[in-house]
Amino acid sequence: MSTKKKSNAHNVKVFLIIDGTKVAIIDEQIFGIGRKEDNAVVIDNPHVSRHHAEIRLIDGKYVLFDLESTVGTSVNGKRVQEAVLSPGDVISIGGVPMIFGVGSPGPLPDASQPTDTATGPTDATDIEDLDAYLGLFSDNSSTEDSS
Repeated sequence: MSTKKKSNAHNVKVFLIIDGTKVAIIDEQIFGIGRKEDNAVVIDNPHVSRHHAEIRLIDGKYVLFDLESTVGTSVNGKRVQEAVLSPGDVISIGGVPMIFGVGSPGPLPDASQPTDTATGPTDATDIEDLDAYLGLFSDNSSTEDSS
């Protein structure tokens, strides 16, 4: 993990679930994602640029920025240069799917080690089991909405 100054707006856990296998806690105002070791999340994939994207905390909102990557970045299947993130958004960085979340991510391994994702979907819309990913965000203590 990076050694940048840690900050969180309201002491709420904000996280990414990476490729459905690892969790990265977003605890920096500028949170880098890419192939190079100086990123907060390192993804060992040739489709991921060295400094592919950043998530920045701006005025209490988490905003994803594509850093002019070669392959691009998408949110919920749409290619973006910049996007305000909401819980449950599906981010695709170089074809590696990530879920943006707030609260408790559940029991997945920590993403402090590089993620080896030699293959993966080319866009967030290619995720085969999106419901399973989004199910990670369900709150077991609440009841279904009856409206």
